[in-house]
Amino acid sequence: MGPEYVSGNPRSPVAICTLSSHDLFQSLSSDSTLQRVAIVGGLETENLGIERMLRTLLLRPTIRELILCGEQNPRWRQGDAVRAVFERGTGPNGEIPGFSSKRARLPSLRSGEVDVVRSRVTLHDLLGETRIEAILAEVDGCPAEPPGSPAGATPAPASDSPIPVPNAPTRIEALDPAGFFVILTDRSTSRLIVEHYGNDRALRHRLAGESADSLSAAIIEWGLISRLDHAAYLGRELARAEMALRLGLPYVQDEPFAR
Repeated sequence: MGPEYVSGNPRSPVAICTLSSHDLFQSLSSDSTLQRVAIVGGLETENLGIERMLRTLLLRPTIRELILCGEQNPRWRQGDAVRAVFERGTGPNGEIPGFSSKRARLPSLRSGEVDVVRSRVTLHDLLGETRIEAILAEVDGCPAEPPGSPAGATPAPASDSPIPVPNAPTRIEALDPAGFFVILTDRSTSRLIVEHYGNDRALRHRLAGESADSLSAAIIEWGLISRLDHAAYLGRELARAEMALRLGLPYVQDEPFAR
């Protein structure tokens, strides 16, 4: 599912996605429920979150039923995006046809991979449903075994072997329309300083925080960044700046630590 999920009965063909309903996720992660389903997981975003969910389903071919429940984030509308993917698939550049959000793209999944999930998995649309009894009733209405599984047989576990990638630095392939950032450290206050500039080089925002996490979250929440490669670069540099601050090392953006 998304970055947070728990595995249950490997013989079950049912997965549950609770979207942004964290209390529902915790309630459905009980031992009694996990004996009846293969996975329970949340889903927070309409891009990377859906990619992770679809990859998980690809790696677990015995899952044939996906119950979509819980409340979605009204800003990201990730539940509506899941509906759209199962209805229409994805376009040539990973876009979700008919879904209005520009963020709703799955660029690292081929449309053929998405179609494998769509053909293999039935979506049970309970978007907005948070009642445990209603969700478990939907679970009970699903087949007890994956199609084609011999009675009493336990499917082989999905392979979780990582895909090796070449050793290469994060590169920004194009200018971010949202602007660029200058990262500084303030040892006197033990804080990170992030200056956000427009591409006209005018200062737009000056942020201060004690951790890379808090600053990254604010930058994303306020929409100050619009490209994934830029976000990856910024996260790396903020982590480096925080490490330098904690270790008492000088920090210069894009430069290795001085020995």
